[in-house]
Amino acid sequence: MQFHCLSVADVVVETEDARSFALAIPEPLRTSFHYRAGQHLTFRVSIGDEVLTRSYSLSSSPEAPGLPVVTVKRIAQGRVSNWFHSHVRPGSVLEVSEPTGRFVCDDGGSSLVFCAAGSGITPILSMIRSALASTGRSITLFYANRDAGSVIFREAIATLAAAYPQRLKVLLHYDDQHGIPDTSVLGDLLRRAADFQLYLCGPAPFMATVQQAACEAGVPGARVHLERFDAAPLAASDVAPVTGTNSACDAQVVMKGEQHAVRVEGGQSLLQAMLEAGLDVPYACEEGYCGSCAAKCLDGEVVHAHNDVFSADELAAGWILACQARPRQGSPLTITYDV
Repeated sequence: MQFHCLSVADVVVETEDARSFALAIPEPLRTSFHYRAGQHLTFRVSIGDEVLTRSYSLSSSPEAPGLPVVTVKRIAQGRVSNWFHSHVRPGSVLEVSEPTGRFVCDDGGSSLVFCAAGSGITPILSMIRSALASTGRSITLFYANRDAGSVIFREAIATLAAAYPQRLKVLLHYDDQHGIPDTSVLGDLLRRAADFQLYLCGPAPFMATVQQAACEAGVPGARVHLERFDAAPLAASDVAPVTGTNSACDAQVVMKGEQHAVRVEGGQSLLQAMLEAGLDVPYACEEGYCGSCAAKCLDGEVVHAHNDVFSADELAAGWILACQARPRQGSPLTITYDV
């Protein structure tokens, strides 16, 4: 993954524990840092003797003037988020990858329903801003927080709602007043909506509740799109069987129009093999939930140790997570990033 040195142009305090960081993009990198609403940037940070990478979503919209902005919420044990809050100021120089991510709005014309909790609002605000500016789609936002003081982008959301009263409906949920969001509340919302695409982002328990509510409301799985910003604890049922993945194989990897031969040793993930071969492939979490390492398998078969990104239909279409994919039975593979 290629990183570029970018200067921080501005820092905005959104709430007590959330800050937004605007990045200055040099003219030669403008094309490289063009992004779609909902995508994220990956940062490489040196803390002590360690080099850590973290992905943070863009809260800005590519349709609006201004610099790209990422928003970082400080979490108790978050080494990088705490480093951002403690050390990053206007003029700081950060190592940043080019935008990536598949959590973007579809190109259809149906209504949009967004469910967010906490800092999960970050990519969703970007998507709402973009959809309002570039489409005529009607939008509903359900946004849950522990209390009124923890609402990130309160003023920005209110401004959008006032500017688009016929197209944007905002439902703010406060746990201290309304209790934890449950399937009955969310189910009522989803059953009232007409034909729509559902996008959700937030902590793992919230995401599970929304998904359950969508299932009970009869929302087809193909219309549910999610983005995780924390790794959900892995239960045994979440991990796919990895039998038959100890055989080595040869893989052809297509990236930026060039083909590379990679040897995948027994037990290796495709990502591990490609990095050992010196390929500059994208990745971030290495746990199967951020989607940064997404590619397509054109030939051969892989098995995933964990997958929190792709639906069954997407897996059938060949989408893979390189950090979790291993060749099945040592069959040769053809993998492409040019999709």
